Amino acid sequence: MGGEPGGPIDTVDHGMKFWEKQANALRSTVTRSGLVRLDELRRAAEDLGSRYYELEYFERTTEALRTVLIERGYITESELRAKMAEVRRRYESA
Repeated sequence: MGGEPGGPIDTVDHGMKFWEKQANALRSTVTRSGLVRLDELRRAAEDLGSRYYELEYFERTTEALRTVLIERGYITESELRAKMAEVRRRYESA
């Protein structure tokens, strides 16, 4: 987290899982379009507190993006839950 020692850096390219590519594309889209600023995402990630250290990079990014989109009123918590349930149903029935 900003200002704290980071420790060793793993420079091996581990590739990206499908959902990580999706999350990265969404983050890139909303920041490039100006809907969300990177500093907002950084603030939301740092607001995760101790969870920041428990989550992997794309999990933190996704949580931060979720928080900012809800704060900005682009989506509500109930809309997000409904969409997640819809996607889960489609996945489970496939």
